[in-house]
Amino acid sequence: MLRSTAIWNRDSILELLTRELARSVRENAHLTVMLVGIDQFQEISHEHGQSQAEAVVAEVAKRLTSTMRPYDHVGRYNTEQLLVVAPGYTLSDALPVAEKLRDAVVTLPITIARTDLRATVCISVASLDDSQFRDEDDLLRTLERVLYRTSLDGGNKVVAAGKLAEVTARIRPSRRINLPLVIAGTLAVGFLALFFVAPAWTCAPFRVADIIDSSELPPPLPPDCFVTTDHPSHATLQVLDTQREAQGLAPQRTVTCKVHYPSGAAGRAAHLRNEKWMDEVYSGGIIQYHRHVLLVASEDSASDTLFTVELSLMPWWKFVNGAGDKCWGQLAFWN
Repeated sequence: MLRSTAIWNRDSILELLTRELARSVRENAHLTVMLVGIDQFQEISHEHGQSQAEAVVAEVAKRLTSTMRPYDHVGRYNTEQLLVVAPGYTLSDALPVAEKLRDAVVTLPITIARTDLRATVCISVASLDDSQFRDEDDLLRTLERVLYRTSLDGGNKVVAAGKLAEVTARIRPSRRINLPLVIAGTLAVGFLALFFVAPAWTCAPFRVADIIDSSELPPPLPPDCFVTTDHPSHATLQVLDTQREAQGLAPQRTVTCKVHYPSGAAGRAAHLRNEKWMDEVYSGGIIQYHRHVLLVASEDSASDTLFTVELSLMPWWKFVNGAGDKCWGQLAFWN
């Protein structure tokens, strides 16, 4: 556990989440997961310093822990977010509990550096009932996105992010099949599909592998761009949403980094260098590598640039309908 906050660190809380998910599936039990974001963390960090911002996180974690049951888990998810794993709750049971957690933070001010601060939190809530998430990573990504949008809308809210579908084994009755006929039919269909869909024969194995493997790729970022918790503007997110929806892409995750420019000629030169880098790497604001599509948008302020990349996945049927002869060029670029 983190000594300064008396809560589980990131690795420990994620391990606890994995264990509780497995136990809930095995015992057919309820489980709720909450992601708690501190709305004013960036402002407190800029005004009072990182150490005082950490003290706010510690106090918020203390209030969450004291409000919940002894066997609930609270852990540090990232710089300004806490993850709560609460077994036994359905979604309808968990939402009032989340409201109590929000009230526990906002009711009393937090004292740091002899100053009383009013902190608020937004909480996204999901439960192990019958809905939509494919796995643990999908659950966490959805909680992050819901919390992201809620914080942009002003924060200080509890939002239901959906439910985590229970994974169960389904036993189907066996049927007698003509195995040689099935194999011959499958080979014939596969041959015809490759002939019409992927005319570049040497590229066809890559296309089949990409349909099966949908693992994410790291986005290329400028060399002097460091990952940040600063949020892009609503307009920037709207640009990315419009691009993604126009192409029918499935969102995976969003990465934002910040480039800080020094004053004077050095800063102008760095700014021009990054603009040239983005024009060369993200021509037209997009990169496609097989099924993986990376959409990029940036916004400038007086002394820095926020660079936001959204990783998306193209549906397999759109991918196989694309031109097969493009994949060699894409493969050469990424290699």
